[in-house]
Amino acid sequence: MMNIPSDSNTSDELNFEAALGKLEETVRALEAGELPLDDAIAKFQLGMQLVRACREKLEVAEHKVELVLAAEQGIETTPFIMDTKGLNTND
Repeated sequence: MMNIPSDSNTSDELNFEAALGKLEETVRALEAGELPLDDAIAKFQLGMQLVRACREKLEVAEHKVELVLAAEQGIETTPFIMDTKGLNTND
């Protein structure tokens, strides 16, 4: 059985492109249908971690774009403050 990396190795250390590439690789392995059940479950878990990491990174990027657009349009905004995971802490 394969060991899946911890959530921190999966999401915190990979940029969006690397996480997406790893997710695509994981999906291809699952779609091939040749993995033993335990390995397939581990790959599925890894895939879910990668989906979460990609979604979080996209949300951060979307928020940054919104702030830039608002600044260009002269709309007053709250300063963007990120925590150690890159998430907005203004909420």
